[in-house]
Amino acid sequence: YPYIQCTNNVPITTTGFGGANTNLSCVVDCSTDGGYSSSPINILTDCVSASSSFSMMTSEGTKTKTLAAEAHFYIAYRGSAWVPLYDPAQRGLEWSIVTYIDLRKRPDGFINTPPVVKFVSPQYTFVNKTIKINIPVSDANAGDDVRCRWSTFTSGYRRRKRSNDEENHENQHQPDHRYKTQNDNNEIINTRKKRQTCQCSSGKLCTAIECQNTLCTGIKCASTCCDSVATKISTTDSTTSTAIMTTTGATSATTLTTVSTSIMSSTTLETVGTLKSTSTYPIRQAIDECADICYPDRVPTGTTLSNCTITFTGDKAGVWYAVAIQVEDFIDSTSTTPMSSVPVQMLIYVQPQPACSDAPIIFPLSRCLEVQVGISISFNLSIMDLCNQTVAKLADIIISSAITGMTRDNLTSSPTNSSVSYVTFAWTPQANQVGSKQLCVIAFTTENLESDQYCVTFTVKNSSDVCVTTTTSTSTKTTTSTTTTVTTATTTTEKAP
Repeated sequence: YPYIQCTNNVPITTTGFGGANTNLSCVVDCSTDGGYSSSPINILTDCVSASSSFSMMTSEGTKTKTLAAEAHFYIAYRGSAWVPLYDPAQRGLEWSIVTYIDLRKRPDGFINTPPVVKFVSPQYTFVNKTIKINIPVSDANAGDDVRCRWSTFTSGYRRRKRSNDEENHENQHQPDHRYKTQNDNNEIINTRKKRQTCQCSSGKLCTAIECQNTLCTGIKCASTCCDSVATKISTTDSTTSTAIMTTTGATSATTLTTVSTSIMSSTTLETVGTLKSTSTYPIRQAIDECADICYPDRVPTGTTLSNCTITFTGDKAGVWYAVAIQVEDFIDSTSTTPMSSVPVQMLIYVQPQPACSDAPIIFPLSRCLEVQVGISISFNLSIMDLCNQTVAKLADIIISSAITGMTRDNLTSSPTNSSVSYVTFAWTPQANQVGSKQLCVIAFTTENLESDQYCVTFTVKNSSDVCVTTTTSTSTKTTTSTTTTVTTATTTTEKAP
């Protein structure tokens, strides 16, 4: 942004990106996808907020699919255009963002509703400072145990049926293992070469169907494999996408919400190439949840994940990192079988020490937070900059959790106090929004020092009987150094009119 426009159907509505659409494809257990593969969901989203100061845009999309009962499968969005990551910087690293969908009934007899995740990417930290990045999660199913884990790559496998007393077994971990049956019949594990997955292989005519849209040039493919496709323009330097699945009632209707956050500093070329194959095993394909950003190889030593909180310390300024996490829900704290899996992939940028380390403050709203369907409202969110204006100024606020239909103006300086700025929001609640709706924002200085996240919850009603209670909350991100510890504080307040 603004190279990719803040419009509906991001990114194809931006000139030059008309062909940039792709689908969230089924990658594992597709024989039980309930008909999903016949009409997969695309990645198009609608812009909900944008920041010129950070060259950042947030877009979301809600897609509804009707699938057969008992469907359970994995879908993924794959690509290879991360912003240059790590030290030394590496370009064109792959991402693989995987969601698990399961419409089978839970142990309690209901269809599961997966957890919902709202987060901001990138996260900014300062060199040699330890930060704790909380991943906000919620679950509509009361009593579910929600957990976070590092995303992983799980190898696929194949099986063969027994024929009388004989069978060839494959054990991918111990290919030379031998054992005997009770009848002393030798059963030997055979290792096989991987099946050829290359379609446009050496010697094939470049005009052949298998070689169309590949790097095959001239008359025949001159390399071992010409499957890599041609270079195309990438829409972003980095992309963080989350596929969130929700189910309602006892039907097989499934709603998939795709949240995509794009951060652009310049335009890069995305060479898609041939992504790592996940189709080597015909019975059970590999599940690649993290591609080139898998833990622990791609984060600084000492990075941990506990109770959905990342502890991270960057030891060199100017370095980008990416982390991949799965958020999963379990029927209770003793269960080891997740009922769904929601991906979270975010960027972390390590900066030099700031000239001013005083984070900005967002003033809580004092107005009535109960609103009526069809009645327009507007309000200002005010932020105070605690730094000297010659050192660091307020840059902007970023919406970490948006309300559909709510718009915002640009950051405006207060005419009466140079340390205070505000943003005006406007919204007309709709009938399908009755209930609680939450807006969360974070303020940043020009040195990327961020405020505590501020959340405000509106109650949408059909009647004009409003203003019984109001709720706001503030949560902080803990930052520590080798000599100082600042404890996280979370507060929730309720106010009477």
